[in-house]
Amino acid sequence: MARKKDSQVTKQDLMDAALKNFYQIGFENTSLDKISRDAHVSRGAAYWHFANKTELFYQLVLQILEKVQAEKQIIMEDDALSFKEKVVKVIFVPYNNSMNFKFLQQSLKTIEQHQEFEELLQEIRESKRRLYQFFLEGLTAEGLSKADAEALASLFYNYFEGMYGSATPQEVKDNYTLETIRKNVSFIFNMI
Repeated sequence: MARKKDSQVTKQDLMDAALKNFYQIGFENTSLDKISRDAHVSRGAAYWHFANKTELFYQLVLQILEKVQAEKQIIMEDDALSFKEKVVKVIFVPYNNSMNFKFLQQSLKTIEQHQEFEELLQEIRESKRRLYQFFLEGLTAEGLSKADAEALASLFYNYFEGMYGSATPQEVKDNYTLETIRKNVSFIFNMI
């Protein structure tokens, strides 16, 4: 039992070091050897967990994507929340996970350039499609016409995506609060 726990800790240490390396210096400039050194893990242990940096990158992106999807899904399925409150909380998800979202955004360039990540790219696209679909279906259920629901779903989707965009000015970041999002969404809902 202790060996399995140690193995899980070692794997997570590698994932944490990989996140920092891939984020700071990029996929092309990172090696599994450097990640293992930064994780204070032997090369052998690193290669026992991951065949190469491509596999580690793939698993890291997938782990982060699954974590984010799970967080959004909990909100989307919460019957105690109104659709409006679900929108607010979903849009706030990137703020709570800004490093993960920035990493995913940055990783898209690598994923799009490497054929071995095609399945991962499709998973990311599907995740984005499901988010848009959530907004669209909720707005349609609120009684909006198809055209209005599509336009507003696009707006909410872009609001979500913009929460972790690169080079966002500090004065914009300062307004990334749950209360500000709530006010913005309420304003939009009051206009429809």
